[in-house]
This record gives sequence, C-alpha cells and structure tokens, in this order.
Amino acid sequence: MINELHIHQLADICRLASDVEILPRFRHLGEDQVEQKQNHNDLVTIADKAAETFIMAKLRALFPDALLIGEESVYADASALAMFNEAELSFVLDPIDGTWHYANGSVNFGVMLGIAHFGEMIGGIIFEPVTGDYLWAIKGKGAFDRIKGVDHPLRVGRHADLALSDTIGCYSFGVTKESERDKAVKAVMQMGRIMDYRCAAAEYRLLVTGAVSYTIFQNTLNLWDHGAGQLIATEAGACSKMLNGQPYEAQINGKLIVAESEARWEELAALFR
Repeated sequence: MINELHIHQLADICRLASDVEILPRFRHLGEDQVEQKQNHNDLVTIADKAAETFIMAKLRALFPDALLIGEESVYADASALAMFNEAELSFVLDPIDGTWHYANGSVNFGVMLGIAHFGEMIGGIIFEPVTGDYLWAIKGKGAFDRIKGVDHPLRVGRHADLALSDTIGCYSFGVTKESERDKAVKAVMQMGRIMDYRCAAAEYRLLVTGAVSYTIFQNTLNLWDHGAGQLIATEAGACSKMLNGQPYEAQINGKLIVAESEARWEELAALFR
C-alpha cells in the first residue's frame, strides 16, 4: 500500500510546507501569531495552522479517500480520531512538533507524519525543517536517516552494555503526577543523566541514532506525537512498551518507555513499578 517512493514523495510535501509556511516565519513571529492552548507552555502558532492546512491539502489531492488526522484540526474537532481503527488508510500529522521550541527560536522542532492501515502504523516520517533531513521507516523494512539525499540504516543498541547509571536518556520528569513524584525521584537517582526536550521528534531522533539509551514519555500520549516515532524506533530495533507491558495505542494515557534493548526496558520499568 505504501512503498519507499510514497515515503519520499510525502517527505517532499513536508519539505515544501517547511519552505513555504514554517521556515519563513521562524524567529519572525509576532506576538499576535502565537497562542496558548491549555497553558502558557502549550502553544500553537500561525505556522502550525498554515503548515497543517498546506500538507492536508496535498494529501487530500493524492489520497482522496484517506482519513486525515492533524493535531490542530483535532484540537478543534476530535471526531476523526474515532475513525482511526476503521480507516483503510490514515495520515496522522503533527505540522510542528516542538512548537514551544519553534516559538522561542530553538531549532528542536520537526514535522511528524504517520501512515496507518486500519489503525496500525505502516509508515512514518520525522522531517527536520532546519536541516532538510528526515527519519523514515516502512513496517517490516527497517528505519533510515536520510541525510542530504542519502539513506543511512538505523540500529539502536550502541550503549546497551553500559550500566544504567552511566547512560544518558530522556524523561519527561517535570510532568510527573504528584502521587508518583516520590517514586520518580528515586528512579531518577539511578538513571544516569536525563534530559527533557519537550519535543518527541527530537527525542526519537536521539534514540534511533544512538545518542541516548532511552526516552520515557508520560501522561497524555497523542497519536500525532508518537505514531511515526514509534514505528521508526521499533524498526530501528528499539523495545517500546507501556509500563504495563502493553504496546502503545492511539491517544492513551500512562508511561511509555522506549529503550535501546529489551533488557534496558526491563531495567527502567522496574524502577517505576
């Protein structure tokens, strides 16, 4: 249904949206072009909305029968999510993942596009507007980092033999629920050095390129933040499961651990049980 030619065609749509709607506004946003959604750290910009409209129009022209799910359109009307598991072909878009970074002039943001078949991710792209490079994967065919038009196969596990205390990882500790805070503090003391990028696109890249040994996401796990990243990570050999051992599902709440090996996943999960 989706082949490599489609993937690169879709990445080119992300590139065009970046050239037309995202990069021209980067570090040039006016105060009236940035809005709060749920709080002052949850932002949306004119570029998010324009890029989503641009990409959705291109997708609709190429795949008129597909279900289109975009972060900004779902924020206004979540009805499309209810059709995800029944749709033969779906596209799940985050037009700018890491909007906080984008709005504050940081380069840690990306366009995330997942492709699904009856609720199962079969393709994924994480496009980086600043570099023009992108991560991509097709289910069962591996994951790749396309840099300046050349594909580099991705395989996690570079630090699998290190003790956990010697690793570097990502963990969204700052949004830990009050009832879980004591356990989280004790876990952090055994986890080596941790970071929180507030950008799934950046953290999935760090994991699949071997820069970090794990990334832990928690609370609301939106499909547009994790659909493409989950496929790319698992195709690169990562072990990705919820804390209860179940696979990630769309729009779920909880703790998602994505690690460079199953042994590393078990080691991390044990800290939170």
